[in-house]
Amino acid sequence: EESYMPVRMVVYETLREAIFRKELKPGDKLVENDLAEKLDVSRTPVREALRMLESEGLIERNPRKGLFVKGFTAEDVMEIYSIRQALEALAIRICCQRITEDEVAELKDLYAKMVDAFERNDDTRLFRLSQEFNEAIVAPAKMPRLLNLLGTYHEYLRRFRIVSFSKSPRKAQALKEHGQILEAVIEKDADRAEKLVKMHLGKAIEALMKEINEENFGREPERPVSPVSTANRK
Repeated sequence: EESYMPVRMVVYETLREAIFRKELKPGDKLVENDLAEKLDVSRTPVREALRMLESEGLIERNPRKGLFVKGFTAEDVMEIYSIRQALEALAIRICCQRITEDEVAELKDLYAKMVDAFERNDDTRLFRLSQEFNEAIVAPAKMPRLLNLLGTYHEYLRRFRIVSFSKSPRKAQALKEHGQILEAVIEKDADRAEKLVKMHLGKAIEALMKEINEENFGREPERPVSPVSTANRK
């Protein structure tokens, strides 16, 4: 059976993805009628989706001017990374206690694919596998609420990581760090695994903050635009 998703959730996911991909940029004005027409839906699900995005902090309301894409400041990115670091450190400790041999084998196979992608200089595949690894390395914790929270913060950070990940020195170092974390998990060394995770994410945010100004991740001056086409999302 095909799973049913309410229209408001389809609109929400579409707009959220457009913000993450910077198809909708900080400062872009979001007009309810225009979005409804562009997405071929009624105004009600658009209004509900915009409320969800506003509560999530991805858009903001100006009482006199309307709704605008909020974007992220450097401080936002730092906060999100700090939260992710704390959650992932907790998850990796529990993972060391609960991981099975089958899960170890899956992680080893995934890491081998990452190494292969790196050696082939296939950045697109390596980035995708890296995302899978970040989820798979904490999955053995078997704590769905914690993992859902982590998944949310992984989504927030995805568009920032695409840029920082492509930088060659950090790419090689990140792969090495992933391997060290995997070794600690296999050895069930919770203290070392936690330390390595914190170090890995600390280096990641340090590298990203060096790029953040030139990439202009922060909020831009508000500007009126026509709705972006998001109908072709996968």
